Amino acid sequence: MLLINNEKTLSREIDNFRKSGKLINFIPTMGNLHSGHSSLFKKSEDKDEIRLVSIFVNPLQFNDCNDFNNYPRTLESDKKRLLAETVDVLFLPDAQIINELRFVSSLGLISRKLCGIDRSGHFEGVAKIILKFLDLIKPDIITLGEKDYQQLLVIKKIIKDFKIKTKVKSCPTVRDKDGIALSSRNKLLGKKIFLARYIPTVLKQITSEITEGSFELHRLKYFKDYLEKSGIDRVHYLEILNEINLSSLTKVPCVSRIFIAISIDGVRLIDNMRIESVLACSKNGIIKVSQKY
Repeated sequence: MLLINNEKTLSREIDNFRKSGKLINFIPTMGNLHSGHSSLFKKSEDKDEIRLVSIFVNPLQFNDCNDFNNYPRTLESDKKRLLAETVDVLFLPDAQIINELRFVSSLGLISRKLCGIDRSGHFEGVAKIILKFLDLIKPDIITLGEKDYQQLLVIKKIIKDFKIKTKVKSCPTVRDKDGIALSSRNKLLGKKIFLARYIPTVLKQITSEITEGSFELHRLKYFKDYLEKSGIDRVHYLEILNEINLSSLTKVPCVSRIFIAISIDGVRLIDNMRIESVLACSKNGIIKVSQKY
């Protein structure tokens, strides 16, 4: 595995890979790697693919200094995991990389929903650093996990807006035996990790109620109250939205996801779950299954 810190060295090595006919598959991370990340590192059937992983805790996407400072950093164990996964290149950019970033125009509705409501500037920070990486690496593929689904949509948007010739590959959320979505922040919960089990439980229950019959949107408040009474400090949001653009459901059938963000002892966790049916919503807030996806 090549370990690269310098942008010029990275550009030179990428040129060498391309001259030998290799495709570049870029997997951006903030480190503290776990099995969820490993699912992104799996080599595709294309033997001419170079897997390039970055580790960079981007200060621009944190609206809380404490959150940035407390974010788990485990570089040495991360290197061992990447070696075990036979990843080809690890890029560890210097903190100065954020000093010369391109301007990102409005990200539109996608960045103003869900986490965009109470994490001011978060997605703009994500967009700027990803655009920098895309300019530098010019990957053929960027591989992203669906747990950060809103972020996935933001990255798709900047690739489209800037006419970047990079294909987006998304991978399903990896969960532990209790159904909890794997996240670097899970470690910060300590003994309170058991509270995170309520998240997949609620998502599955809502999905079940929808697919078994009509579901009234006001039921979401019941589930929010249930979570907070169970010991979760705050439910930031619990919504069912169109998975293409995060718009609210209408009478026009669409494929949807349930999105949730909660906080436990100041640790924010997000998750989402696709509803494997096409849904439509009436004016009085009743969701009905239009057809199976």
